[in-house]
Amino acid sequence: MPRNRSQTLIAALGLASFLALPAVAQAATVANPLCPHETVLFNPGNGEDIVLPQGFKVSVFASGLNAPTGVAFLGNSHQFQVYVLESGHGIPSRCNDQTAFGSGDFDPANPFTPDILVFDQTGKRIGSPLGKPNAAGTGLQ
Repeated sequence: MPRNRSQTLIAALGLASFLALPAVAQAATVANPLCPHETVLFNPGNGEDIVLPQGFKVSVFASGLNAPTGVAFLGNSHQFQVYVLESGHGIPSRCNDQTAFGSGDFDPANPFTPDILVFDQTGKRIGSPLGKPNAAGTGLQ
C-alpha cells in the first residue's frame, strides 16, 4: 500500500500505458473498424508482470482508452486532474487511415484522430475530448 498520495501519483506516472486496462481485466477480441477481419486478442491480465518498488500497487485508473501515449497531472496530491493523450492510431496503414473513417478527419466520432481526455482524481472523465478535430476545424468539442 502506498504511504501517501504522492507515491500513488508517481506509480500512476510509471503506469501510464496501463490506463487502457479494463476495470475488470479480462481477455477480449477487438476488431479495427476499418479492417474488421483483422482482430486481436486483448488480454492485459491483472498487472502481475509489472515490477514495482515495495509499497506500491497496480490498479486501474481509467479504462476503454484508445492507444494512450502520454499522461500529465495538474493540481496537487489532494486534488488533481489527469490529462491523457490518445494517439488514435499507430503505424500508418490503410487500417489506421483517419481520412477513411466516417466523414474523415473532422468526424467527431473518428477513433483514428488524436485527442486529450481529462479525468478527475477518481478516474471519472470530465467533459468532451480536447483537441479532437471537428467540422468547424477548431479542434474543440
